[in-house]
Amino acid sequence: MIKIIDLHKKFGHIHVLKGVNLEVSKGDVLVIIGPSGSGKSTLLRSINLLEKPTSGHIYLDGMEITAKKVNENKIRQRVGMVFQSFNLFPHMTVLGNVTLALIKVLGMNQKNAKKIGTDLLVRVGLKDKINVYPNQLSGGQKQRVAIARALAMNPEAMLFDEVTSALDPELVKEVLDVMKDLAKSGMTMLVVTHEMGFAKEVGTHVIFMDDGLILEEGIAADIFENPKHPRTKAFLDAVLH
Repeated sequence: MIKIIDLHKKFGHIHVLKGVNLEVSKGDVLVIIGPSGSGKSTLLRSINLLEKPTSGHIYLDGMEITAKKVNENKIRQRVGMVFQSFNLFPHMTVLGNVTLALIKVLGMNQKNAKKIGTDLLVRVGLKDKINVYPNQLSGGQKQRVAIARALAMNPEAMLFDEVTSALDPELVKEVLDVMKDLAKSGMTMLVVTHEMGFAKEVGTHVIFMDDGLILEEGIAADIFENPKHPRTKAFLDAVLH
């Protein structure tokens, strides 16, 4: 479903991605792990064109999205993204945040948008928060609204960029539970996370990145229990013990 060939990204003199090759099949939950500064977030941001690759090719269902004159907004409808910061509009209710793009981007009427938004908020466990404002929510609740908002566009794949790293530890589980349900429903997901328990339980595949390269990839159980690359082993030893 997603194919990446020799992807490079430079910011000035800093070479962040150094030739990434990757394939993600429909329904995969790909977990991306590695130290800070290894290029994980830049890789995700390249897939929905928030970052323009310096060179290389990205394909979505066989269509090259790195080609010239691609409609970036159309790509972002097909590939939803949830960030570390929630980016909710403070002056709009929870439901308003979720339905905004349905109305403004897709031209949907209020009634249909409200139905979809309500169903999604029920799905992420926020039925009782539909009419409240973001400042009345916990961090975990805000992040679940952000997930519902991304799902509203009915994307073919979802990107999650360290979505629990800004949350208090007791709020992490409620967000991961929503992501687990999404994975069970067959959603194609690429997840950058430091939550190794989630990676082991839910990931179909894991890649380990360091210094702009994928050093190791494989089935989650293999990577966690028997890493081949010494850098992967050192990283997992540090974060798991």
